[in-house]
Amino acid sequence: TRANARTFQCHPLQANYMKNAILCFASVLLLVLASACTVKEEQKSPVVELGKKITFDYVAGFDNGTLFDATFEIAAKEAGIYDPNRIYQPVTLVYGKDPLFLGLQEALLGMKEGEIKNLRIPPNKAYGEKIEGSTTVLPKTSVSNYEKLRLNDLVAIVTKNGRVNAYVKEIGEENITVDLNHPLAGQFVQFSIIVISIE
Repeated sequence: TRANARTFQCHPLQANYMKNAILCFASVLLLVLASACTVKEEQKSPVVELGKKITFDYVAGFDNGTLFDATFEIAAKEAGIYDPNRIYQPVTLVYGKDPLFLGLQEALLGMKEGEIKNLRIPPNKAYGEKIEGSTTVLPKTSVSNYEKLRLNDLVAIVTKNGRVNAYVKEIGEENITVDLNHPLAGQFVQFSIIVISIE
């Protein structure tokens, strides 16, 4: 038994060396495991891509800094664009399936949860180039719920090419003037967006 005990005994310097070697090995192992976990987490981190259900907030404005839209109620109130009939909440949609203009589609693609992006979008990727001579005067009674019409409301009208959407540009006593252009057509717009969740 004593012989066996002696067999496993180490010189103090040798014991310290082995202890340090084990600690060093353990540290390296932990670093390798930690980096592997980090890589794994990065790989698992979802990004905006086709078919993903995404939720995001935004504020939108003109080049001069004036806001015209926001999903935040407080931002809308401070900018003087608050609409009491609107529910202020993040936008949720299926990327690539639900409608979204090109500039936002391109900006959102590849974004991660919590990521913020500021962008300036040209007319052709936002609300379209302005088409001259696209207004029409119609009797109020030609659209449904004409009593509740407001400027910039979207209405469906019948043309020789079928039913199209138009925006109310003017409201008179008997007639309304509608425009096939979006109210923001022809303008550069700026958006700040933050991705809240990706599923």
